[in-house]
Amino acid sequence: MSRGSRVASVPVAGLVLGALLVLLSYVSAWFGAPTWGTWSMISGSALCMSAAIAMGAANSHIRPARVALVAAFLLVVIVAGFGIPMYFPAVTVETPLVLGLPLPVAIEVYGVGLLPVVVLPILFALEFKSDGLDEAALVALKRRCAAARLS
Repeated sequence: MSRGSRVASVPVAGLVLGALLVLLSYVSAWFGAPTWGTWSMISGSALCMSAAIAMGAANSHIRPARVALVAAFLLVVIVAGFGIPMYFPAVTVETPLVLGLPLPVAIEVYGVGLLPVVVLPILFALEFKSDGLDEAALVALKRRCAAARLS
């Protein structure tokens, strides 16, 4: 097995494991939805999303280490963003507000919803420092487009 196929198989294994964890969380509903079922759903969903990002970047020219960093960041943010609020008490009128939201909700909305939107494009932009195609690549692209139009 070549190194490229090993690297590409890791996200597929993550996607399968994530799907199995989500399935396990649905099975937990037969047992009264215990806490392990909730954690199974959180970790399985996070693993599926991270694996999907890694699979999408696998055929690009991004270095595997950078893809792994982005996928791991996303995995940690999602697990922490949905997991930490589970340990907070129920929201009441006295619950402190963070930017207009109760603290557990703020962790989910700002942590899971907004943090990746800010950080992930920056991490991927660091990989693409060039200004685009050079002249030879542009000519080759125009030739392929012209051939595709003719067929």
